[in-house]
Amino acid sequence: MDMYEKNIESVLFVPGQVKSGIYHDINKNIKIVTPDKWISRNSLLREIWRCFFSWHSVRCENIDIYHGLSNELPFLINHSKCKTIVTIHDLIFIRHPETYSWLSRMILNVKTYYACNISDHIIAVSDTTKRDIINFYGIDEKKISVVYQSISDVFRKSIQESEITRCRKKFNLPEKYILCVGTIQTRKNQKTIVKALTFIPKKIHVVLVGKRTEYQNEIVSMAKSYRISNRLHIINDLPNEYLPAIYRAAIVFVLPSIFEGFGIPVTEALASGTPVIAAKGSCLEEAGGPNSIYIEPNDAKGMADAIHQICNDKIKRDTMVRKGKQYSMRFTDKTLAGELCRVYNNIINHKHQ
Repeated sequence: MDMYEKNIESVLFVPGQVKSGIYHDINKNIKIVTPDKWISRNSLLREIWRCFFSWHSVRCENIDIYHGLSNELPFLINHSKCKTIVTIHDLIFIRHPETYSWLSRMILNVKTYYACNISDHIIAVSDTTKRDIINFYGIDEKKISVVYQSISDVFRKSIQESEITRCRKKFNLPEKYILCVGTIQTRKNQKTIVKALTFIPKKIHVVLVGKRTEYQNEIVSMAKSYRISNRLHIINDLPNEYLPAIYRAAIVFVLPSIFEGFGIPVTEALASGTPVIAAKGSCLEEAGGPNSIYIEPNDAKGMADAIHQICNDKIKRDTMVRKGKQYSMRFTDKTLAGELCRVYNNIINHKHQ
């Protein structure tokens, strides 16, 4: 928020202790508020403070707006006498309850429903999420603004070929590979990518980057059954510093998720100059723009056909790369910080967008 720093002073409420300077490197106008040390040292007490008692600290700071950044607001926040905004990332726990435990669904639903109803305004990270808030919770659309999520400029910077070569060697990456970035879980639907490999030339491999879950074992077993294990490469817990080079070296990025709240990896791929194939049915068309290719989530043959098209049609590939980079510019920090500040100003002036 560089261009807005002079007008905004931020107070960050953190349940635990904070390393000196970690947030001030982002914005020098940030004040950090934490609970007493005996609270911050205990995970249960931290959670209790964050959910039930942080409102008192908010009131003491005499702030204008409290912004809950991830689907929740502190209970009793209305006693703090400030305006409130909550960002809702998704309602996947309602759309796809099978991906959460019963207890997690209950907690998420209580927190999110409360935040949507008690807040003065809601920010949805996509039009898809906005529609879900309206449909599932009956919230007036005038109370909701859509502000997308930004991506780091590191994905737009040029990368030396030597750095890409070093990355290939470190992670034993193949010469030509399809890339998918995201937690390796059922909802992300990486099995469709493995199936698509059976329709693609053997020289093309797939690289999955993401946190491991039990679903990874199913993917590995499937690759064995199709006798393509040598073409499947999985990287868990990848350090962020290597991610731009891995995006840049991929021939195409795919994300066949059954449902997403936004789809940051899609925008990161576009900014990196990598063509995108994504699933229909959620917000990925918003993240990928009009020049990416969209398929049904479980259409492995359709994915393979799209990969063939990108690999064999240089003009189409170049167009997707060029227009994808252009589209990704709407997800810069500067652009979205400006949109967020307009929401703040409207709330202070008692206006709805």
